[in-house]
Amino acid sequence: MATSTFQTARLKGIASIPPAKSEAHRALLLAALGKGNCQLNGFPSPLCDDTQAMINGVTALGASVVHNGETLLITPAPLQPANKATVTCEVYACAAALRMLIPAFLSRGQAVRFTMEDALFNRPLSAFDPLIAKLKATLTRMPSTPGTRASVTLQGEMPAGDYEIDGSLSSQFASGLLIALGHARDASGMPAPATLWVKPPIVSRPYLDMTLRLIERFGLTCIEHGGGHFTLTPTALQNPTEVAVSPDWSQAAVLLCANAMGHGVILSQMKEPVCDEPTLQGDSRIVSILRDMGLAVLSIAEGLWVCCPSRAGLTPLTLDCSDIPDLAPILALTCTQAKGMSTLSGVSRLRVKECDRLTATCDLLTQMGAKVELGADGDTLRIFGSTPLQGGFSADARGDHRMVMLLAVAALLCKEPITVQGVEAINKSWPGFLATYHALGGVFQ
Repeated sequence: MATSTFQTARLKGIASIPPAKSEAHRALLLAALGKGNCQLNGFPSPLCDDTQAMINGVTALGASVVHNGETLLITPAPLQPANKATVTCEVYACAAALRMLIPAFLSRGQAVRFTMEDALFNRPLSAFDPLIAKLKATLTRMPSTPGTRASVTLQGEMPAGDYEIDGSLSSQFASGLLIALGHARDASGMPAPATLWVKPPIVSRPYLDMTLRLIERFGLTCIEHGGGHFTLTPTALQNPTEVAVSPDWSQAAVLLCANAMGHGVILSQMKEPVCDEPTLQGDSRIVSILRDMGLAVLSIAEGLWVCCPSRAGLTPLTLDCSDIPDLAPILALTCTQAKGMSTLSGVSRLRVKECDRLTATCDLLTQMGAKVELGADGDTLRIFGSTPLQGGFSADARGDHRMVMLLAVAALLCKEPITVQGVEAINKSWPGFLATYHALGGVFQ
């Protein structure tokens, strides 16, 4: 377990943000299941573990992925599995890859054994139980033992037909099914339409909308009839030749929130989202959220800059995080510097992330001297500010990349350093984070 000690500093300069793994997952899977080579742009080295997990998945399906410079060239998987034997696929700790790959492997009738970290094994797959039963497929879970990784083994086949999925647990289950059913085939192997009912409530709807826009970008026909009912029709169209994957707004939020707390980072090649031009990523809402807290948002030649225009301080925040859970921890930290009570609702889903992210956020902010309070409903977090933060302690990142970033940014405000155990967890989403942090003036050893 790697350990780093972060100290007080001020970040300033221009930073590049890694590609959005949520977009990357969907584009990789669509390209692998489609027809014709497709080049995905925006992938400088090193690739994060989550992107590599999906590359492992589509490769196990039979696709080819070549990383050259900042591009991924995907050659689609054959329609019939080249290997009827069970293939093995390492998905690390990536829930999105696992949940989206399961329908893809079922659509091709390819048996697979997913190997993974214990943290992922402990996250739920129960939304798939009715589907597995309907298909008379098998999904076998095996916990880790000394010397053996946890695994999920899948066998079965999913032809075109009428399906449903619970939308209240995670939109990733529905996204995987929409992509797979967009390439559905009947019992004779011919392309055929399929339907999917995503039973409400649908959580993280912006991520489902991302899937729908990328499905359209890849030439598939998906019609939403209302109430979570979708009809998907395979087409004869080829994959697009090139697709640009945007920078990740959930990662950008970390540095934008640092700016809200007094730093001066410009995000290269990013600009403020335009109201009538929806972005693929729901986490782009971070810009409007920070504007509501009193910050100025500027799109300048060098990139996106967010800054405090006066000494008035941050305005407390009242926000429903149900559709943007990844923003909640860094926003909770930011709210410790706002004058008054901030309220973040819809946070209970943070309990089933890489760690119990809700408990971790509360514990760490409390350890820093902040006053936080979890509501009796378990779904509302109140933060009381503004509060000077204290360091001088050692914290376990709990295997969670977002806790590494939270602690690194918090340490910038503390008089005493914060020692973080398990900083390697950052490789899940942003393996270049520490190098970027250092280049901007961050101090750690």
